[in-house]
Amino acid sequence: MSNPANEIDVGKIKLVWRGTYAGATAYEVDDLVLYDDSQTVSSYICVQDSTGNAPSSSGTVNTTYWNLVAKGSSAAAAGSVDNVVQLKSGTGFAADGLFIFNTSTNRLGINSDTPTATVDVLGVTTTTRLTVGDEFNATGISTISDTFNVSEVLQTVSVVAGAANATSNLDIKTASAFLFTSNSGDTWTHNIRGDGSTTLDSMMSVGQIMTVKVVSAQNDATHYSANITIDGAAQTELWVNSSAPTGGKASGYDTYTWTILKTGSATFTTFATQS
Repeated sequence: MSNPANEIDVGKIKLVWRGTYAGATAYEVDDLVLYDDSQTVSSYICVQDSTGNAPSSSGTVNTTYWNLVAKGSSAAAAGSVDNVVQLKSGTGFAADGLFIFNTSTNRLGINSDTPTATVDVLGVTTTTRLTVGDEFNATGISTISDTFNVSEVLQTVSVVAGAANATSNLDIKTASAFLFTSNSGDTWTHNIRGDGSTTLDSMMSVGQIMTVKVVSAQNDATHYSANITIDGAAQTELWVNSSAPTGGKASGYDTYTWTILKTGSATFTTFATQS
């Protein structure tokens, strides 16, 4: 009488690739899977038979059932729009639709998804030293505390197809010079601000100065800029020759220049000229 053959379970003699992880699939020791945990797409090996236990969560491996084999690249949901610039965020990467490199024009837009210059910054720019040899386009206020060296400066002008008296707010985050192409219809007061959600006060530091220009088409000498407000607050302008205007041109254009110096919190000294 012969002895029955001994049976020895040696398990799997090689790793088994199971493809992309699925929660309803039963996995055995030494199964390999690919899994996207919202931070990275990586490969994992099963170390304990399991069903419904994901390999990892937000970059943390579920070591009870899985071990990490190879860590993959970012799978962050942010930055799905073409040409956005990826940046390090925790254990993965993120991006924003307003940080874009335009591959067709080789232009970088910061807070602008349609850059119009080699570097196009929409908003506030702060730097201690900046040297520009070609194009640097910043729409809004740029703060330089040390050296600003450029070969050419181009100021953004907002061309308004309307009359100066028909526009209440001058949003300097859009432009710092405004051309109104229709003849003024009355005397006006403009309010100077950052934009609808940003005050000029929040954009400027004490001791900083900026200039705002308004050019108005004219056909009536009784129409002119009476004064300005800043962030909705009335200002006492210091006019050149100490004389505030009492009228405008009967034809052509009037130009107003407002030089605004911040002297304290929500406090400004404004120098004004009319030509």
